[in-house]
Amino acid sequence: INHAIFKASLFMAAGIIDHESETRDIRVLSGLYKMIPITATLAIVASASMAGVPLLNGFLSKEMFFAETALVGGSENWWMSWAALAMGIFSVTSSLRFISVFFGPKAQDLPKTPHEPPHWMRFPVELLVLLCLVVGIVPSLSVEPLLHSAVVALLGDSAPEIDLALWHGFNLPLMMSIAAFVVGV
Repeated sequence: INHAIFKASLFMAAGIIDHESETRDIRVLSGLYKMIPITATLAIVASASMAGVPLLNGFLSKEMFFAETALVGGSENWWMSWAALAMGIFSVTSSLRFISVFFGPKAQDLPKTPHEPPHWMRFPVELLVLLCLVVGIVPSLSVEPLLHSAVVALLGDSAPEIDLALWHGFNLPLMMSIAAFVVGV
């Protein structure tokens, strides 16, 4: 669910950029924040979610992924945790690369000068970015009931306890998140 929320918003933001500038060539796009500030803000928040920034839904997913690889991998399959960490690093770097189009000098020689799209073109991105925030800030109220229902329907009485929370303390998944941010940047 979390992946679909932030990834769909990123694909739609890329579509808006393509529609408004008539190019998706990341090598020629820059300074778009000055031309499409609302769309840029939405794309930056969605990218931050993909990178696993706290208070966004992607952070919860990444923390759960790190926790599960550490639990399942243990000391015998330690490589699973390292592979998960590599995934986290690449998520950060690709997010930073995507948002780089919004900063720097205004792009020259674009096929079309970008401007904000009509509101209804941006509305789905706004809705999905709002979900990134709501799920990230109050996961126990927003997505945990849905997740609990799905897990119980699938596993019945053997369903594990689900604890979606904003903060689980200083633990291995948090240390892995910090490492992914530092190395990714």
